Amino acid sequence: MSLKSEAKGRVIAGILAGGGSRRFGSDKACAVYEGKSLLEWTIHNASEITDNINILTKKPEAYNFAGCRIIEDLLEVSTPISGIISIMPYVSDWLLLLACDIPFFEKKVLDFLWEKRDSEKATVIHVNGKFQPFLGLYPKSVLPYWKEAFAQEEYHLQGVIEGMPKIVIQQSDLMFAGISLQSFLNINTTADLELIGI
Repeated sequence: MSLKSEAKGRVIAGILAGGGSRRFGSDKACAVYEGKSLLEWTIHNASEITDNINILTKKPEAYNFAGCRIIEDLLEVSTPISGIISIMPYVSDWLLLLACDIPFFEKKVLDFLWEKRDSEKATVIHVNGKFQPFLGLYPKSVLPYWKEAFAQEEYHLQGVIEGMPKIVIQQSDLMFAGISLQSFLNINTTADLELIGI
């Protein structure tokens, strides 16, 4: 059975978009690489596991071109956690949390997350000495950790993940599975985009 068939109806994807993009100089979600915007690349790759793909943003009018449901982040504080909270009412089973500036992940990453999942724990990847909040698979049971952190004005994503029950996929696990670390490449500047060779 394919990953998409197995996960059908169980996974909702949320893509954070519309951050400051200060280092990039313009909205990087709309930056084009090989004929697709970074947001469209993220949607394309997320579609390997689900068709229920949602854009989480404070700027809903900016992303109508993407053809996905847009969930507006209406909370006043500007933090990725407010975007995560905005999708929580739509999650029935699993949330695949993504960001438009980490668009070039392999399907093998999604396979790995799904294979390692536990219904009571987040499945998160640890590379380059840090947890990767995006490209993480979160069961509904752990989502209140994000809400509690927001209520306590704890907006540091690493800290929230450190405090939640989790299965950690280490960098060595990825290498053993033949997964390229380019899957986790964060596009912060136009130079990052120019250096991509996928």
